[in-house]
Amino acid sequence: MSTGLNIVKKENKKKNILNKNNNSKVILFSSAKGGNGSSFISNCISSYLAKTKVQNILLLDLNIGKRDSRIIFDLEEKDLRDVGDLEDSIKEIDISLLKRLVINFDNSLNLILPPLKPEKNKIYFSKNLSLFLGILKHYYEIICVDLPHYLFMKNNFDFTENIDKFVFVSMPDLISVSNIEILSRHICIDKIPSNIKIIINKFNTQPAISLNRLNNILKYPVQAFIPYDRDIEFLYHSKGPFYIFNYNLRIVKNLIDFSELLYEELDFEKKLQ
Repeated sequence: MSTGLNIVKKENKKKNILNKNNNSKVILFSSAKGGNGSSFISNCISSYLAKTKVQNILLLDLNIGKRDSRIIFDLEEKDLRDVGDLEDSIKEIDISLLKRLVINFDNSLNLILPPLKPEKNKIYFSKNLSLFLGILKHYYEIICVDLPHYLFMKNNFDFTENIDKFVFVSMPDLISVSNIEILSRHICIDKIPSNIKIIINKFNTQPAISLNRLNNILKYPVQAFIPYDRDIEFLYHSKGPFYIFNYNLRIVKNLIDFSELLYEELDFEKKLQ
């Protein structure tokens, strides 16, 4: 692990990160409330893509005041910069600042941490978040954004401008599913419904509603059902998301299948041929 922009890709393929990347794609992960597993899904999918694809992957964690990514990726004891350190104008962000901000792992995963102090929140105001995403798209081919649900209530963020896929995560209970339906309608992108993907997390836990009732409530179809597995949960918390893909379990297979679906729909496979 190191800080800086990752410029060496797998199979010794290199890319000039100073050139604008017109093919960059952004996947936004969120849920209607905390505790549904949105961070788990975004961490696992970004880690899987980094392990198996040649693209540079960026995980942008925007959960202000949360240590989750620091703990999961074993960074808690390190003195690292976070997105709250962007105190100057977002338009003036340059390559030297990004090099100090971004954390690189041994594969192609890169991580930007959220601020722990709520007052370090300049990135969340005005058009700063949209501008920041636009800048990051110059340097990374796939950007996975872990966005807390309350940021959807900010009307000054233009989602349709920079987001290619919305992945909404819900628990299988009636309240969570009903709330995710409201959130998906709030986005107001009916012209591009294929960009919304819904995941039901821990579908094998109680209380869970029936599949028929699920389909009657949700406007968009469910793309993946992720079961709960206690062993994988322990491994995820103790060793991080990279390690879970060494196991041939149902939860891992479902995560892989959904990751491959996203990757295929982002059209990278076709461009690589």
